[in-house]
Amino acid sequence: MTDDVLNRYFANQITPEEAQRVLTWFNTDEGRAYLANRLDKQLGQPSWQTTSPLSAPAADPLWQRLNEARQSLSAQPTLAIRPLTSWRQPMRWAAVFVGALLIALGSFWLYNQRQPAELTHQTPFGKIRTLTLSDGSVVTLNGNSRLRLAEQWRPGQAREVWLDGEGFFRVTHQQNHERFVVHLPNKLNIEVLGTQFNVLARASRAKVVLTNGKIRLDVGKRAKEKLIMRPGDLVFADINKRIYYRKRVDPAVQSSWQADKLRFEDTTLQEVADMLRETYGVDVVITNPELGRQTLSGSVPNNSVETILNGLSTLFDLRITRKGNQILIQ
Repeated sequence: MTDDVLNRYFANQITPEEAQRVLTWFNTDEGRAYLANRLDKQLGQPSWQTTSPLSAPAADPLWQRLNEARQSLSAQPTLAIRPLTSWRQPMRWAAVFVGALLIALGSFWLYNQRQPAELTHQTPFGKIRTLTLSDGSVVTLNGNSRLRLAEQWRPGQAREVWLDGEGFFRVTHQQNHERFVVHLPNKLNIEVLGTQFNVLARASRAKVVLTNGKIRLDVGKRAKEKLIMRPGDLVFADINKRIYYRKRVDPAVQSSWQADKLRFEDTTLQEVADMLRETYGVDVVITNPELGRQTLSGSVPNNSVETILNGLSTLFDLRITRKGNQILIQ
């Protein structure tokens, strides 16, 4: 730990990330020795005066107060301070203990103040919801999707959101050119400035389709370089199977779920089955693997699962039966 970081820590001029590192270091033998030595030096300064000797404080009540404070900040990182077992120098160790307590709680308070409140939006199966974010960007979430983000972004701060499911993003450009980053559960990150795009992120796979503007994809350590997409690009990534490809598509087809129709363009029946399972929460069984590899092109109404199934049956000459939550396609 450097003197510069420590001095800025005690001067309350440190970032939350640096504060976390300092607090972790204070929990090491080296950190505790540094803290005791620093407070010893402060006790020896002429400005330090006391009118009466201090008796050793009771350890249990102090630890009870520390634990209560830590529990109230349970969502944030915590500092574990070992209880003092020796009180041979009551004044010195009282100052060390109380000083460490105040430093720790003060840092946690500072960390909390700097962390914006978070919001989580969740859609049920088969329901679509449109959200307007604090920066003016608009996100439409498909069924069974979750979006997590800060309640408010500060000027100059990167706008970060976490998506699990499917969403269509209309990102507004900011005066200070703040980045907009979408984090997906499969280690794929999307960085944009001002654009519109559709994202499907389920388990280990993801599909990104750019409608207009410009985005940059980062697929983590497996990628040798970041991928720049242009309008009409579809990028598919399956992290577990290590399958990556890019192709040209009609973006309107890929985001048609926002309207009252589902449009398919060379879509395999297995992909349709996956969509029904993930978005509408039904169990789809295709009796013949060869049938699952057949491709479909066309559109069907998107009002309900029953409407979709009736449309698929009529348009593609399929025999579809439903029993409870299970759908059989023949």
